[in-house]
Amino acid sequence: MEMADHLPEDLMVKILERLPIKSLIRFSSVSKRWRSIILSDPKFAKSQFQIASQHQTFRHRVLISTAHESEFESRDLSASSPSSFEDNSSVRKVRCPFNRPDTVVSLLCSCNGLVCVALTLDQTNMFIWNPSTGFFKKLPHPVAVPSEGQGVLCYGFGYLSATDDYKVVAKLEDHKGKEEQAEIFSLRADSWKRIQDPPFYNDYDYDYGTLSNETLHWITGDDIVAFDLAKEEFRRMPLPVGDYQFDAKHRVHLGATFRGCLCVFGRGNTDDDVGSLDLWIMREYDVAESWTKLFNLKVSNLPNEICYLGPILVMETGTFLYKWTYTCGKGMDYKLVRSGHEEEKLETYMFTRDIPDMIEYEESLLSLG
Repeated sequence: MEMADHLPEDLMVKILERLPIKSLIRFSSVSKRWRSIILSDPKFAKSQFQIASQHQTFRHRVLISTAHESEFESRDLSASSPSSFEDNSSVRKVRCPFNRPDTVVSLLCSCNGLVCVALTLDQTNMFIWNPSTGFFKKLPHPVAVPSEGQGVLCYGFGYLSATDDYKVVAKLEDHKGKEEQAEIFSLRADSWKRIQDPPFYNDYDYDYGTLSNETLHWITGDDIVAFDLAKEEFRRMPLPVGDYQFDAKHRVHLGATFRGCLCVFGRGNTDDDVGSLDLWIMREYDVAESWTKLFNLKVSNLPNEICYLGPILVMETGTFLYKWTYTCGKGMDYKLVRSGHEEEKLETYMFTRDIPDMIEYEESLLSLG
């Protein structure tokens, strides 16, 4: 602390900005001033996030539900092996600060270290939460909600840099199955408003939009539906051309991004293809001809047992996927697996027989002003 006392504050801040979140949270107890800078200064939080983004030094973690309604586990996806992923020293217990008794928190989507969540008894009861710092903000109810008991068919969460605004998109229905309408929430306006209905109908509830180029994307049977957060308009984009199964029926979603590009996973139609996925990236955004197949990912030795596959995170050396399998006589298994890009290797990082909710997020200090 003596050295810190003699450092000019601007130099001290520049040093702190380059530290990982885990260290910063620990150093927030050094002094009241450090705590104020690290946990309460939005300019510092934004600068730290920008530096981590530029240098690709994010710590990617996965938030996983537990049997305890108000508690989650946060595990490091940068772990070098399944054994280090399971290392208790890297596992953090994260208590949800806003949950109510007898309700379950649903993890919807994440952006810049902030996680959008909903309470299951009333899914329009939505929050933005930073699991790294404990910050949370309750969102007002959407315009279309006359009373409690609404459901969310599909949703998305993203950041618009030009206006420094976070936006949430939701397509709502009541519990009688009557589809209501699509709405968008703006942090700057602190309110919801009606937008055009998305040009698709989802066969599966709770479909999240993948964020890329400040646009949210959902996959359909024939193409991609994109929502531009700046223009607040829907449009269609093409999928890669080929004999592949990209549709929601086979539960293969868009990935997040890889090297800054939108990516998608396709399963071939032949018997030889069912145990693997092809990873495609759109090298030039919104240019159909730029779709490029990069890797073939092994996903199972027993492909007929797969009930669901969903990408969690695409990294340089491998892709994390959430996999559900059914085995006769044993029932359902839920796994977090990693498929290597350069070698045909499938590693199981987590296994459970109780269905967990999970979502990837980057560590950050960001909050919503």
